[in-house]
Amino acid sequence: MPNERLTEEMVRRHFQSDPLYGSIKFEEQKSTNVRVAECLARASKSGGNRSGKPEFIITFPAQNMDYMIVVECKAGAARHESPTHNRPKDYAVDGALHYAKFLSAEFNVIAVAASGDTEEALVISNFLHKKGETTVSTLPDRKLLSIYDYVKAFRNEQFNYNLKDVNIVEKAVFLNKEFQSCSITESMRNTLVSGILLALQDEMFKAAYPVSASSGDIARALLEAIERVLRNAKVRKLDNMMGVYRGILNEPLVREESIKKDKKKTSSVEFFKNTISYLQKQVYPLMKLEESGYDILGRFYTEFIRYAASRKEQGLVLTPSHVTDLFCDLADLKVNDVVYDPCCGTGGFLIAAMRKMLGLAGNDDARKKNVRKNQLLGVEIRSDMFTFACSNMMLRGDGKSNIDCGDCFTQDVFDRIEKMHPTVAFLNPPYDQGTADQLRFVEAALKAVAPQNGRVVAIVQMSCALKGDADTKAVRKGLLEKNTLKAVISMPDDLFSPAGGVVTCVMVFDANSPNRGKKTWFGYLKNDGFVKRKNKGRIDYFSRWKEIRARFLEAYENSEEVAGLSVKHEVTYSDEWCAEAYMQTDYSKVTASDFEAVMRNYAVFKSIGVAQQSVEAEDDEED
Repeated sequence: MPNERLTEEMVRRHFQSDPLYGSIKFEEQKSTNVRVAECLARASKSGGNRSGKPEFIITFPAQNMDYMIVVECKAGAARHESPTHNRPKDYAVDGALHYAKFLSAEFNVIAVAASGDTEEALVISNFLHKKGETTVSTLPDRKLLSIYDYVKAFRNEQFNYNLKDVNIVEKAVFLNKEFQSCSITESMRNTLVSGILLALQDEMFKAAYPVSASSGDIARALLEAIERVLRNAKVRKLDNMMGVYRGILNEPLVREESIKKDKKKTSSVEFFKNTISYLQKQVYPLMKLEESGYDILGRFYTEFIRYAASRKEQGLVLTPSHVTDLFCDLADLKVNDVVYDPCCGTGGFLIAAMRKMLGLAGNDDARKKNVRKNQLLGVEIRSDMFTFACSNMMLRGDGKSNIDCGDCFTQDVFDRIEKMHPTVAFLNPPYDQGTADQLRFVEAALKAVAPQNGRVVAIVQMSCALKGDADTKAVRKGLLEKNTLKAVISMPDDLFSPAGGVVTCVMVFDANSPNRGKKTWFGYLKNDGFVKRKNKGRIDYFSRWKEIRARFLEAYENSEEVAGLSVKHEVTYSDEWCAEAYMQTDYSKVTASDFEAVMRNYAVFKSIGVAQQSVEAEDDEED
């Protein structure tokens, strides 16, 4: 006899095994969400004023609370759907649509109907009921979809992105804590993560690691798998990359039978296997989601910086992915462009450019092949970062063959890049280099694209636009004598959170065209809509970036002056290169509450100052 509990268990297991499960709220029959509870308060399938109790309720509290999934189950396929859809108590489809009708008063709802108590007999219907509408759309798939595929049905691109972004950050935080609890160093965490993700492309390794007797056996199998993968990909400087990965053999995790985890001994081989299994089941599947430009290793590395203040000292500040995407628009990237990053880090800019150009190539497979093979150039001086960049590109299908481990200022590296005829350069120079040296990276990039009259977009510390020392002024003078400063954009103060303390601006140059007599467009993008959330980093929680970006790019592309947003001004090398120096305040947007907030903050500031002076006076008296 059909058993509805079996149907429910199959559905429950399907969602719980999804790699995005950790980013949803999965509830059964009732919800702690007040809005959901109110919608279901009078939604009983039997009628009357009793509460409705769907089998499963899925919401997205960390990303967007305007979307949800509701699931209704029945035991046998004969109870799947009535001809009239008006018997919610007796049929799965009828019940799912019944609940969606009530919930659509507050939410965009995916309604899922499931019937059948075996995998072979399972029948699924999927529907979309948009908020406030009376009509319902039937989705074409007649099967249980992944969480991500259900989210795609809502057709909100930013929501899709946020879901993955929050999910991978949560997993990065979890892994960081696991590594930290075993005293694994920050650089080795990156090596382990990128190496394991590469090795998981190797079938021999996937079969070998679960049955390995020791962590040493796993490490040797891991290195053999990495080398096979890299050789098959024909990467440049294989020995350099393997040199980084061989460092794994020196880790206590590999050399010792047990390691300390939270001050307690734990089996090394067990911890190693669990880490690989976690990446295989929870992280690796995310690589296969449709948005190939998603910089997973970069997001991992950003989270690792949270635990390594010394990394900031070394200038390792990775560019957020929505900014790397913005660079493609600022440069008006075309399908034929050749993109160069002289200090490519983990490859975030190259990944964004690859994704953009592959999209522009459409169905032209020959063009796509050329993008991957010839149109993505990178240089990275640090062997570990070079290794992560190559791995990052490989996990997206290509681009690694034109990344060099070297110094972009040396003649041999420059000659190789020059022969590839780059037309666009994107860069985020190391911030420990000082303002003049950051601008020298920009100067080197402009020199590389100059024969093609190319474009350069760079994100640098704001001090590069303000600082007046002789060395910085000399570099800026040289930049303007040979190139046009097309735009400078002031970026959010907390853009690089959790690194913190890095205030930046984006500079856009047209190479090989002197700046004299030209006005620069200064943009003010201090508010990109992103907010900080604990253990999730900086995210577009309220889905504001799309609108902000569109409005900003319209002004940029038309070189418009918009109050509170942009201004045009001709500058010299000794002037300040920032919007704040020339833009007038848009007083139409200043409200009474803004004034009150400033006055409150000022009052607090003054009171703290008075209190501090009082304490210092008491200390003086004691002395």
